[in-house]
Amino acid sequence: MLKRKISFINFTVIVCGLIIAAGTICLLLMQKNLIKEDTKYLAYTELAQEVKRAKKNIGFDENENPYIKSDFYNLEEKDTYNENVYVFLQSRDGSFLDGRMPDDSRTGLDIGLQSLTKVTFQGERYYVATRRGKMKNGTEDDSFYLVCAMISEQAVKENYRGLWHQSYLVIGVVGAFFILFALLLRYLIAVPMRQLNESIKKSGENLDFTDSLEYKGCFKELQMLTDANNHLYQRVQQELERQEEFNANVSHELRTPIAVMHAQCQVSREVAEKKQDKEAIKSIEVFERQTNRMKNLVDQLLQMTAIDRKGTTFSMEDIDVRDVIESACDDIAYIDTKQITFEYSFQPTIIHANMNLIYIVINNLLSNAVKYSNEGTKIYVSCGEKDGKSYIRIQDEGCGIEKENISKIFESFYREEKDRNAEGFGLGLSQAMKIAELYGGGIYVESTKNKGSIFTFFIPKP
Repeated sequence: MLKRKISFINFTVIVCGLIIAAGTICLLLMQKNLIKEDTKYLAYTELAQEVKRAKKNIGFDENENPYIKSDFYNLEEKDTYNENVYVFLQSRDGSFLDGRMPDDSRTGLDIGLQSLTKVTFQGERYYVATRRGKMKNGTEDDSFYLVCAMISEQAVKENYRGLWHQSYLVIGVVGAFFILFALLLRYLIAVPMRQLNESIKKSGENLDFTDSLEYKGCFKELQMLTDANNHLYQRVQQELERQEEFNANVSHELRTPIAVMHAQCQVSREVAEKKQDKEAIKSIEVFERQTNRMKNLVDQLLQMTAIDRKGTTFSMEDIDVRDVIESACDDIAYIDTKQITFEYSFQPTIIHANMNLIYIVINNLLSNAVKYSNEGTKIYVSCGEKDGKSYIRIQDEGCGIEKENISKIFESFYREEKDRNAEGFGLGLSQAMKIAELYGGGIYVESTKNKGSIFTFFIPKP
């Protein structure tokens, strides 16, 4: 099974291109072989015609030596190839007798009686045809001469130059058509598919399925795919809305009984303290602690529901990040039992956001750092601006995070196996990331096992 996927459009174009290229090569090879055979036939036909015409125009001088009459060179009787054909006479032993040879040479050819042969003369290839001619007072069997006609191979091939040009023109036209076809295929299929993919990916990342996909092309299959995704969008959006409504309703419904239980815990504690009932006080503390955990969980669920709900607006103001960090650190230090020391490195940093949401992010990141730090260690907190972004960096000296788990820590309710018994519900980092994304930012994590972690919260400057 292939691990690397390729585009179906690219695959189709490549396969079609290879088929066309292979077909073109085969056609050119076939044409070359056909022209090669046809060249011989054309040369034979032309030379045989010239030899036949020459034999009709043979005369003999006073020494009974044959010569070609001047009527043979009457240009009006010649066809288009005759100017490239050399006709001459030579004796049986190869001596030149009369006629015309390339470069006005008077050297005979070492050839026998051949219907058609190919020779090299003065570095060039020629087709040569010969016929016997009878001497004036002899017979063709015992006293004859040779009537020869020759034409250069290149001159014969010139007749096919136009055919080759036409072939190249056809190949060019086919190639141009194929390129246009590939571009059209890309425009009609690849571009809409990429747009659909980007829309689906964006909706999945934002968990926003309210906008329907739209396809304006002419292909039924792509329209079916779009309709199927829109139907899926509707179902997913309905489930998300149902889940948000459920979370909101349950959280609101739980607030009242939790508040009642919390108030009852305080009353019970006062009664137990008056009676100095240590066992009752201990039990009430456990009950009160669990009630506070439930209250915090409900508050976090309500906050996350508000952040997830599309269209929810939050008040915005200019915030001095240093003040928010110091306030959050003071709150953490007040309830800290590990004797954690905070060290600060601040640069002037002003952001435009909702004060409560930014406090939630900082508080969640600090709480997470304290939770996984060892007693008596330090937490380094810094803020500043860089590359058009405002950042808050929190570094601890805790146990660190496994590399394969870093991408999972922002999932709701996720906790590493070793942290199952730690306090919390695994919602803090998820909530912090959602707030960061609400402002177009994010949280970057660096962690080394048993050495600590660095969480960097950043948002773009307005």
